[in-house]
Amino acid sequence: MKRFLLVLIFCFSMSTFAADSFTQADRERAIRTEVTLQEFMKATDKRFDDMMNYLNMVISIFAAAVGGMFVYIIWDRKTFMNTALQNARDMVDIQLNEVQKEGKLVELIKAMRELANEDPKVKNVLIRFHLL
Repeated sequence: MKRFLLVLIFCFSMSTFAADSFTQADRERAIRTEVTLQEFMKATDKRFDDMMNYLNMVISIFAAAVGGMFVYIIWDRKTFMNTALQNARDMVDIQLNEVQKEGKLVELIKAMRELANEDPKVKNVLIRFHLL
């Protein structure tokens, strides 16, 4: 710590021995440094703007991809459900047509009517459903 203070005091004391006036060369050097710093800041600002434009473009592409994926998922789900419902309806229609073609339903009603002659419970059920 003492060495640091000695070096600091030495630096300040050396500055007092330096030239008292600010020379024209010092002024020109300061101007060149300022101009260089301004040019660097302009170039950095342009690069920052370019990076922000690129980042906005990447975010837009990602958002469009995610949105497109959601639209596809909803469309696919709707198409799948419509197809599944149509297939279920077709299967029910096929089975109903088979039952009607074979006449099993009519034969079942005839069998239940014959059974109703012997069993009063069956007779009451058939009467309630208007089958007797």
